[in-house]
Amino acid sequence: MSDKKRLFKSAAAGAVCGLLASVALMCAAAMVLLKLGLLGNSALDLMLTVILGLGAAAGGFVAAKLNRGAGLIAGAITGAVMLTALTLISLLNGQAEFSALFLFKLLACVLGGCGGGLLAVREKKRIRL
Repeated sequence: MSDKKRLFKSAAAGAVCGLLASVALMCAAAMVLLKLGLLGNSALDLMLTVILGLGAAAGGFVAAKLNRGAGLIAGAITGAVMLTALTLISLLNGQAEFSALFLFKLLACVLGGCGGGLLAVREKKRIRL
């Protein structure tokens, strides 16, 4: 299999894992919010952006492990694919807003994916499919 094909296949798998990790983290955050009470919109947006970045880090980790290297590139592509999927879903629902918050989400996804990819490359064990 060519290197580019393996890179994009691992990035797609990493994006799915990252989105699932983000959903799990958002469920945990919802449970915490039920106990603590409501937050303001700005605090909620910040919390969701951080959760999205952590999910991208998990996805970048998986993508770099599956790709067996190129952690920075695999993580960045994974974060970009995650944000593209979320933006398309928001556009289909008619709830998409392109503002400064979108740029922060873009940075969180790409940098989180890069960080997860770098952590995966530094670790010695490999995942086999």
